[in-house]
Amino acid sequence: MTDHPVDLSDAVVLFLTGFPSRNDDEFLAGVADEATRDAVHAILDETRRIPIEWGRKTLPEIGQEVRGVVRQRHPELTDTAVDRLGSYFTYLVK
Repeated sequence: MTDHPVDLSDAVVLFLTGFPSRNDDEFLAGVADEATRDAVHAILDETRRIPIEWGRKTLPEIGQEVRGVVRQRHPELTDTAVDRLGSYFTYLVK
């Protein structure tokens, strides 16, 4: 386990590394703080529940919309974390 706290953005990126494959062991080893792990799971749940008006939008357009919502709700997250969350959403709905 790591001896120093892991930034929330880094924890999101670590959790989603290799998605849709699971990397539970790496995530648990890399993010020792239970509160940070819980925060990652909460952001993933929140991202899955973002309401999207599909209309005639393409999947990439939906991903951009989700990234915008995540960015607005979580300005503390890095661009990389936001991008991963957008990709996570579009994978789940494709």
